[in-house]
Amino acid sequence: MERLFSSAIFELVAIYQTIINMKELVALIMNKHQDNGIEVNPPATITDIANFESQIGFELPNDFREFYLTCNGFGCNEDIFNIIPLQDIRQHQQDYGDNWFYFAEYMIYSDMWGIRRAITGQFEIFNGSYPDKTITTSLAEFLQRFLTGNVFETGGLYEWQNEIGIK
Repeated sequence: MERLFSSAIFELVAIYQTIINMKELVALIMNKHQDNGIEVNPPATITDIANFESQIGFELPNDFREFYLTCNGFGCNEDIFNIIPLQDIRQHQQDYGDNWFYFAEYMIYSDMWGIRRAITGQFEIFNGSYPDKTITTSLAEFLQRFLTGNVFETGGLYEWQNEIGIK
């Protein structure tokens, strides 16, 4: 019983830490883009997330859940980069399917990034132009790269894709 209780506490602490880290990461992105323009949407509700999960057919990974509970996406003037709000994804059936959906785009859908649930159950982030290549399994890592170099700058999303062999 004690072991089960300790495990539950550890899991709650890990979820809380994810929330704090995601809030800090979103705050850093907001701060970096405040002069160039950024619009951060209010958080999604648990009901919004449950409805989204029901429509796409799987539960969001914890980091995505915490992101959308922090803000329901954002739009940056820099590179016209957006993390897409849940309701916008739901409205466009071409942006999701069995076990995947697009969550980010730039230049008015010139390029997109998605997440999929692999056969192993692990979640993978991919570029829509190269769907067979996995970029990362972490939304926090994806957002950190955007924070570092936006889409095109040193350390940004495209440089990262080049580093891992996605052209």
